[in-house]
Amino acid sequence: MPTSMPSPSIRIPVELLTQSSFSQFGTVIENPAHSNAPLSQRLPPPAAVSANQGTAIKFIDVTHMLNIYSLAPSKKPARAVMNMFVCAPRDLRPHEPSSSMPSSWGDIDLDDDDDDDGNSDRELFDVPVLERHPFTTQTFVPMGLSQSDRHTQYLVIVAPTLPASASRRHTDRPPPYPTPEIRKERSIKDIFARARPSPFTNEAAPPPSQFSRLNPSQRPKGPGLPDLKNMRAFVATGNQAVTYGAGTWHAPMAVIGDRPIDFVVVQFANGVSIEDCQEIILKPDPKADEGMVVMVDSDSSGKVLVKAGVGSVKAKL
Repeated sequence: MPTSMPSPSIRIPVELLTQSSFSQFGTVIENPAHSNAPLSQRLPPPAAVSANQGTAIKFIDVTHMLNIYSLAPSKKPARAVMNMFVCAPRDLRPHEPSSSMPSSWGDIDLDDDDDDDGNSDRELFDVPVLERHPFTTQTFVPMGLSQSDRHTQYLVIVAPTLPASASRRHTDRPPPYPTPEIRKERSIKDIFARARPSPFTNEAAPPPSQFSRLNPSQRPKGPGLPDLKNMRAFVATGNQAVTYGAGTWHAPMAVIGDRPIDFVVVQFANGVSIEDCQEIILKPDPKADEGMVVMVDSDSSGKVLVKAGVGSVKAKL
């Protein structure tokens, strides 16, 4: 039975999916020449070389697959797996006034009378569950979706991780992702080690963590619950794939539009269910109208409008 946690009532606007805005959570994989990010927000493109007898450009190391199952309690090794998810469009409910708080990422006016001069339509997507894969990255690659497709897109919904101490207060039980206990050595060497980090060398500082050289999005997130007050939602086009960093809380893929999207999903797995994937059920207050909600604004053609963050200014994607 998945762990549950109380959910506040918050309405979240949609942001443009760019590597800069998503860097806390993982990697956006796209051809730099087709990026929708404003020039001022674009990161340096990955290294590129000529390939296939000069008929192709090879972008090198566009995302980093991470396997940290060595930290899993079972110590069972993982293998690379590739699955396919055929994701049907989600049902959205009509927009209606609410006493929900605006997201801290919004910077927009949530006045119900503000409807972009009647040229846009707002619907609501309820987020009832989040999941994460604590010991592996997970990459979603859409298939058969055009960059210019206005009628079908997908949402990428993510949340930071709370400290473990705060997580325990939320549920009155340990966080859902167990971490291996560090066995304390009681040897003479260990006793002397407390006096100086490296008693048998001239080093004055302990060696750096094996994860210190990794980008923050790639480092283990810890066993804490999701930080719902800082949940964010991004809209992706057909030329964008996304890698969730190991342990990143995210909603199951949410397709918006007229037809399903096929995703090829690449990750590591060891077959231990609690280590491969854990879920958290979001339970709003019984007296509240709603819990965590993403506001999906679209134009007359069905294209999702960006309402927050980079390139918003109520501009079309």
